[in-house]
Amino acid sequence: MVRYRKLSEYLKERYGTRVQKIPIFAGFTCPNRIKGRPCIYCDPTGGGFSTLMNLPIREQVFTWKERFKRKYKRVKFIAYFQAFSNTFAQVDILRKKYEEALVDDEIVALDISTRPDLLQEEVLDLLEEFRERVDVFLDIGLQTVNYKTLKILRRDHTLAEFIDGVIRAKKRGFEITTHVIANLPWDDIDDVVETAKVISALKIDGVKVHSLYVVDNTELGEMYKNGEISIGSLEDYINRVITFLEFLDPSIVIHRLVSDPPRKGVLFGNWGLSKVEILQRIERELEKRGSWQGKNFDYLQKEFR
Repeated sequence: MVRYRKLSEYLKERYGTRVQKIPIFAGFTCPNRIKGRPCIYCDPTGGGFSTLMNLPIREQVFTWKERFKRKYKRVKFIAYFQAFSNTFAQVDILRKKYEEALVDDEIVALDISTRPDLLQEEVLDLLEEFRERVDVFLDIGLQTVNYKTLKILRRDHTLAEFIDGVIRAKKRGFEITTHVIANLPWDDIDDVVETAKVISALKIDGVKVHSLYVVDNTELGEMYKNGEISIGSLEDYINRVITFLEFLDPSIVIHRLVSDPPRKGVLFGNWGLSKVEILQRIERELEKRGSWQGKNFDYLQKEFR
């Protein structure tokens, strides 16, 4: 039985072969950092610790392509603008940077990671230009629908701004993926369920779920060292992920259920386990429970009994 809709299978079905994402560092920052108030968990690379940040964009793309081609016989690529907020610049600058990643016709899509409050109409206009040549995906950060937790995280956007950004992008036909942290210390299981419901109601196309990691030299790191927060158990994380899946629209593509923390300065990450091992435990627990993505997806059209 298929327990959830995996990204690898979706991409192979869509493009007819294996597809690899190329993580790109494009030299962007974000408005929070400009104000000196980054999200409390944000590491110095803005989540781009896996990128080749010392190389120009074109060289990053060619280097990753060469690596992947040594490993796989047939492969296409998605240029993934990963680190920080990749729509936070003037349109002419954005156009130039996106263009640099389209090195040949083996790049089948641009994947742009950004904040929901940085999706101005002129940015969406630009992305529509690129969609005439390649597919364009938007990765929009959310983390949780709990507006009180969003304030604690210092996201500096509200749930309403996320909903607005998604609706406007969806009207133009862009494929939307959103990010969720399943085990935020200020959220409970009801917040996890509501996050799945809102994502489903908005007809978002894909979701990236991961656990909270704690990096030194961040405000979250100081809170962790001072005993102001505690991270729940691995068992609790697995339960939250499975519950999230159960209330999620089964058509939504699961890009990940766990991720790797940064390699440096980590105070807490994945309970000391590898990403693969945690994923295997989630999948075993899904099977043990006889559960699957969308098992409880009946709340939008619920009948009174």
